Amino acid sequence: MDDPSQQSGGKGSGVDLEEVWRQREEEVYPALFGAVSRGIFPLSQDVFAPFGDVKVDPRWITHGVFEFAPTDERPSWLYVTSGYFNPWEDAPEDIAADGPSGAGVEFILETDRQGDWAIRCLQKLLAYELCMASGQVGSGTPLGLNDRIPLGGPITGEAGHTIEAVMIVMPTNVSEGFDLPSGDVMLVQFAGLTDAERAHASNVGVDSLLQHLKATEFPVTVPDRASVV
Repeated sequence: MDDPSQQSGGKGSGVDLEEVWRQREEEVYPALFGAVSRGIFPLSQDVFAPFGDVKVDPRWITHGVFEFAPTDERPSWLYVTSGYFNPWEDAPEDIAADGPSGAGVEFILETDRQGDWAIRCLQKLLAYELCMASGQVGSGTPLGLNDRIPLGGPITGEAGHTIEAVMIVMPTNVSEGFDLPSGDVMLVQFAGLTDAERAHASNVGVDSLLQHLKATEFPVTVPDRASVV
């Protein structure tokens, strides 16, 4: 999915981005998350349609979502974005291993079950972030920790499922990040909330909500769990 023409060659730091992408997808991700289950599910133009008349950067279509099956150490299914860390805007001579790589972040969604709905949800959330960060949607600033995002309906698309929003948190069941020759990458997690929980965080505070959520599998997303508030 990645464009070899974007590699930096021998200039400046000498970072070869094609090799960095290979390391990420063939070495780093399997080492952190286990064997890839079904390969990458790339973004498409259709993923951006809900955000209106936005200009889709062709490079965004190289981004995607990987699915990872449970492992002996982790009973959950894991969905991980790939590509947002690409240092597209950096001149080759400015790419260095001692700073953030591109946006410096990739997103995960951890679930108690396998499902194409999880892929679609994470694709949509990544597309939303790309539109936000480019100034075309919302505040024009990237998403941050504890931000809550309504999904406009059940996360699975199935009536009766209670999770209808997500909150950005640091992961607890996987690494919080990794290093590449192009720089550091932080992993942050979208964790499912009910609408009542999202309202509670707004009215009472995130710390109060997190205390309630300790009794659940949070930050693993369980689409049909009962609300804790």
